[in-house]
Amino acid sequence: METTIDIKRVQFTLLNMAKNISTILEQHSIPYMIAFGTLLGAVRHRGFIPWDDDFDFYLFDETYENAIRFLRLELPNSMFLEDDSSEPLYFHSWAHVKDKNSEALSSFYPQDSLYSHKGISVDLYRTKKMKLSSLEFFLDEENRQYIERRKKNGLISDEEYDNRIKVLRINEEKHKNVKFVKDFDVFNLVPVYNCHFMKASSVLPLKLYTFENYEFWGPNDAYEILTNIYGDFLELPTVEKRRHHYSSVTFLTNK
Repeated sequence: METTIDIKRVQFTLLNMAKNISTILEQHSIPYMIAFGTLLGAVRHRGFIPWDDDFDFYLFDETYENAIRFLRLELPNSMFLEDDSSEPLYFHSWAHVKDKNSEALSSFYPQDSLYSHKGISVDLYRTKKMKLSSLEFFLDEENRQYIERRKKNGLISDEEYDNRIKVLRINEEKHKNVKFVKDFDVFNLVPVYNCHFMKASSVLPLKLYTFENYEFWGPNDAYEILTNIYGDFLELPTVEKRRHHYSSVTFLTNK
């Protein structure tokens, strides 16, 4: 799909945002880790995946609210902390930091354009430690809350709502019948991949990763986590699978 993106400028903006976020968190001794394509980029490219226009952090459940509070107070004026207390139609279960000096549109995620702030975004995902046996029940409830938020805000039709709830109930019944031979500690992932969790032993203790000549905290065993999410992540995807998050990005300043 055609895009109108100055990828280098987008990545420069994202890196600056990420540096600000990580600096604030570290000043307040709040742990975080890079995740998903950002972590993959750190391991495979020691920086951005060449076509990537996204940046992902995971924050930990027990310090998440403090992280959001400090970021809201201390982010520079060029950035905006977006969550359910600052955006009336908010339906995500994690917060974003938005760049105020850009406007980014995505044909892959058109629902995001419903938000007031449309700038380049950094995701602040939330992860919680739990037993593997509790994971799918936790994710089912997360999914239910997501569906209810979208319905409450008028962002899905009655028909779509009914269909989603029907599928959710089927999944809930399936999960009741799962038997666990072994149970162990995990951290949840956003359930858009086949793997829904990271082993706690693969996450902690955190360690530093070089990313574009800067250092960010990441998980203890990135290889295991990335393999579980992406498979053979060291092999570059085919050209047709290398897609941008955004369809277009317009910068509102000439800097």
